[in-house]
Amino acid sequence: MIEYDRIAESYLAVERVFSTYRHLVELPSFLEALGPAEGLSVLDAGCGTGAYARLLRQRGAGRTLGVDSSPAMIEVARELERKEPVGAEYAVHDIAEMPVLGSFDVVVAVAVLHYADSTATLARMCERTYANLKSGGRLLAYVANPALPPGSAQMNGLVVSRPDDPADGDTYHLTIPTTPPTTLPARYWRRGTLEEALTASGFQDVSWEPLRGIPDGGIHPPINLLLSARRN
Repeated sequence: MIEYDRIAESYLAVERVFSTYRHLVELPSFLEALGPAEGLSVLDAGCGTGAYARLLRQRGAGRTLGVDSSPAMIEVARELERKEPVGAEYAVHDIAEMPVLGSFDVVVAVAVLHYADSTATLARMCERTYANLKSGGRLLAYVANPALPPGSAQMNGLVVSRPDDPADGDTYHLTIPTTPPTTLPARYWRRGTLEEALTASGFQDVSWEPLRGIPDGGIHPPINLLLSARRN
């Protein structure tokens, strides 16, 4: 949380770094996987400054609640809502500890699950997400691609500093090319481990959604992978 409180002070610079990849790959892939947003109730878990919450409200979603463990990030999201109201709500909650905040059609978790610091924390994140979905509700989660080459610079300039042969739960670092550079810790989780954690929490139809906008040739593998699951 301390790291993200610090990022909140320079969120515009961070958004500029991510904007190209977000608009070429992340958003088109997410929106295609989601389908029509009209009338859906949405919980944006780990919302940061509220980019996805705002987007989905603008696309016709109903009740939209963004939560994040960083009070500074939530304050930025609220300030953006005050300046350009779209009707999104925000609250401070850690996804691993959040209570039942509603019975949502969709939970969005962008770059959240891969910050779990242990298998127990990952399990709690999945369990609390499941508890906030209605029957048939859906989780769409962007998670770090475990196949990214160590030390690789990505499409948006993000540098992944990871051991050559990481194990589940190992810490690595992400460097965002702001001025000065911003470095954040993350955790390595295999695809299978994430799938197992979701299934153990009760999720069904766990699958990986296709990504759009990745250049041909495999020079730039996707930074994040899009994970989908449904509550029974």
